[in-house]
Amino acid sequence: MMTILSFLPILALLLCLLLLKMPAGKAGAVALITAVTVCIFTFKPGVVGLSISMAKGFGLAMFVIFIIWGAMFLYNLVKEVGALQVINSNISVIVEDRFLQFILLSWIFASFLQGIAGFGVPVIVATPILIGMGFDPVASAAAVLVGHSWSISFGSMGSSISAIDMVTEAELHEIVFYMAIFGTVAMVVTGLTVCAIYDGKKGLIKGLPYILILSAVMGATLLLLAALDMTSVMGLISGLVGMFALLIVYNLQNRGKERKPFYKSEINLLEAVLPYILIICLSVGFFIISPQLKIELDFPGYTSMTGVVIEPEEGYTSFNVLKYPFCIIMMASLLSGILYWKKKVLNKEILKNIVDATVKKCTATTITLVFLLVMAQIMMDSGMIDNLAAFLVSATKEMYPFVAPYIGLLGAFVTGSNTNSNVLFGNLQETAAAALGVSTAMMCAVQSIGASIGGGIGPTTVALGATAAQVVGQESLIYKKTLVPIIIGATVLGFCNLVLIHCFG
Repeated sequence: MMTILSFLPILALLLCLLLLKMPAGKAGAVALITAVTVCIFTFKPGVVGLSISMAKGFGLAMFVIFIIWGAMFLYNLVKEVGALQVINSNISVIVEDRFLQFILLSWIFASFLQGIAGFGVPVIVATPILIGMGFDPVASAAAVLVGHSWSISFGSMGSSISAIDMVTEAELHEIVFYMAIFGTVAMVVTGLTVCAIYDGKKGLIKGLPYILILSAVMGATLLLLAALDMTSVMGLISGLVGMFALLIVYNLQNRGKERKPFYKSEINLLEAVLPYILIICLSVGFFIISPQLKIELDFPGYTSMTGVVIEPEEGYTSFNVLKYPFCIIMMASLLSGILYWKKKVLNKEILKNIVDATVKKCTATTITLVFLLVMAQIMMDSGMIDNLAAFLVSATKEMYPFVAPYIGLLGAFVTGSNTNSNVLFGNLQETAAAALGVSTAMMCAVQSIGASIGGGIGPTTVALGATAAQVVGQESLIYKKTLVPIIIGATVLGFCNLVLIHCFG
């Protein structure tokens, strides 16, 4: 009975999203109400205890939400001043090979965009570019959806990594290390899928050398950044390195060929990419300087009416201000904004449009994230997550590591977000790993990467892709190209997780 009651909040979320077709915010509200109700009548935390749990969830939400708003503000700034158009136009100038253009835009460039903004931005930006260059609309949408999915866990300035860190107790450095390994595996699978979408078996054969070389370079970058604890720029820098690596390979193959001039408008290419250069420089600079200005939120403990003790949490939400992705993004936006203002591509009216677009895009996401994080915190404090983990471990036993990425995938499919999936299931995966006596960090990592690729087939993301490709109503055609590869990707991740845990976990 306790397992059934523990599953009710997640079941409510599934029913509201998939059957009743509710918006994510409303579905999250229903799920939160369900969690509160179950908690009150089974766990009996009392008013004080329930308030503390909800406050902890809200504190976690604020940490991630600020990153989301900052990332979206920067994207809208780059878009409104015309910098994005300059970047896009120069891609076709730099790489003329159609096959490599397709790989670059859908697999690498979209992943680079995910490193900054996420939340559907890669789909919105890269899909129309591909179509404008003459590629098939459905194939373009499908390729971008799958192609950038490996990077979702490392994108949005590390918001998904922050989420898994917030809801688990495993060492973050270790989690991120294994995320880099599983992310590289997902990178290869998604890259090969893009090649297959372009030209079936011929595309696979032609693309295999490119995918292996570029994945080796980007995977090594992920591992290096993981070792340096530079979690906020892992997606951004890996995507950037991937673009440079592809350009080097392309130029080596086309030595001596005459080049077209670069495209520019009121701003040139260097000025267009200035915000991203600043983010990298600021991230590296603050990493080296290591400032110690920190903000922490402490929460008291309490004892439920059933006698369960929840310990006090000191520094439950803690972050270094100058290393915090939101602060780095806003500093880069401010410095870039000054340049754009002097170049007269930014003015008060454009700035108002940037703010309005950011508010419009982020409001619904903020509401949803608050509901889900508070729900997740209540489920953790009340023991619901522990109950679910115990049931899953007993049902799958030694095969649980193989199933783990599917749980992450399910969370992302249902909620439309890697971050939300990590919030919902991160603690469950950790608890299950502890019950099995295996590496909690490894299980948390495969949870996040499973959720990452699952984001490529989330109904809301696919709908966004259909809209960007102007094929609304033909989502089933997109799923025909994406569903099987994503399931294969989760299967490969599960197998790798099983092997790694057997050998090292």
